Amino acid sequence: MRILLATDGSDGALTAARYVAKVFAGDVEITLVNVLRNPVEYFPDAAIAYDPELWHQQGKKFSEGVFGATREALGGRVVKEVFREGVPHHAILDMSRDFDLVVVGKRRKPSLSRLVLGSVSQALAHNLQVPLLIV
Repeated sequence: MRILLATDGSDGALTAARYVAKVFAGDVEITLVNVLRNPVEYFPDAAIAYDPELWHQQGKKFSEGVFGATREALGGRVVKEVFREGVPHHAILDMSRDFDLVVVGKRRKPSLSRLVLGSVSQALAHNLQVPLLIV
């Protein structure tokens, strides 16, 4: 079985990683993915000072910390770590074709916030072609 575990280092993502480590034993390949959005999407005025190379380097550095915490939660059972830039649910949907299961942690957001902002897990639940486990 090949599992894609989306992680952002949040409590929900680490809970999902611990669950995967507990429930899926044996011959399981786990790939971690961390997706960071381009800051210009949030702050269009920042485009003037935006340096794509610096953003990529800082994003990779941030992802290394996220992957370290997630590896620890998994007990070291990681086969691959992937850093992507872009819209999280788009990147996860793109990668999901090569996996048997996608796992994400849920956020503890108020309902109104979820309605206004949307969520990665909701977008995945409506669009994935492979099973999705939301922990």
